[in-house]
Amino acid sequence: MHAHLDKPFSDFLLSLGNGTLPCFDDSRITLRHYLTIPFVDDQSSLSVLITSVFPDLIAFGTHSLHILNRAILTTKNEFVHEINNLLITKFPGTEHKYVSYDETIDQSKQAEHKDFLHSLEPPSLPPHELILKVNSPIVLLRNLNPKEGLCYGTRLICLGFAPNVIHALIAVRNHIEKQVFIPKISLQCSDSNIYIVPFKKTQLSVRLCFAMTINKAQGQTLDFVGLYLKEPVFGHGQLYVALSRAKTANDVRVLVKPSPDEQTDIVSTRNIVYNEVLSIAGVI
Repeated sequence: MHAHLDKPFSDFLLSLGNGTLPCFDDSRITLRHYLTIPFVDDQSSLSVLITSVFPDLIAFGTHSLHILNRAILTTKNEFVHEINNLLITKFPGTEHKYVSYDETIDQSKQAEHKDFLHSLEPPSLPPHELILKVNSPIVLLRNLNPKEGLCYGTRLICLGFAPNVIHALIAVRNHIEKQVFIPKISLQCSDSNIYIVPFKKTQLSVRLCFAMTINKAQGQTLDFVGLYLKEPVFGHGQLYVALSRAKTANDVRVLVKPSPDEQTDIVSTRNIVYNEVLSIAGVI
């Protein structure tokens, strides 16, 4: 838990993580209004959340490392892509587009499936079209050179661009502010059992990281957290993990999309806690 600077918030998180908050409909809890952003509609409410987390993108675009201390967390990769695509268009600067070369492992199927491969976005691979700007935040998707700080999950800031390589600044851990070059490489899908046609793509092994899934944020401390619950959490402890990335209640805002039959004056969401997991861990 990172919320040691705010005792009431810390106590709330402890109860949230232990599953002892009052709940209804088996697992739903009511969120305190000061943590939430009112839901009006998908577009305008998400815009308010984005502004809460990144109030001045021009300033973040010039003080590059500061932007990595803020993030929007959400449940699924499709929502991560939605937010990252929105934010890179708002981010100041010139776009640099990197298009992947996608190919089937069985070359005889290449012509038949070329366009289909472009549409696939496995979480383990970068997108077919990757749009970057100077000072935009990215995360590494492969272990390229762990000794030099280039390992899976490393967050970086874009500095410069060439046709098949980018110049970037490591922004975390022991290699902070080290400048590196990341080339396009051939990447095979680690989720190949999910897809009918095994394939690989040649692309920069990075994604934008204005937003990330809750699971990817585990272990990080952030200056400001936006939680986007277009759909409720689906795993044990996810709500606790998301909210506890922040240090105080003032450093987090939650946007919950209500179901059509929910009361709009009460913001509630699912909190999944398995007591047997806590018991095994010695928490209860």
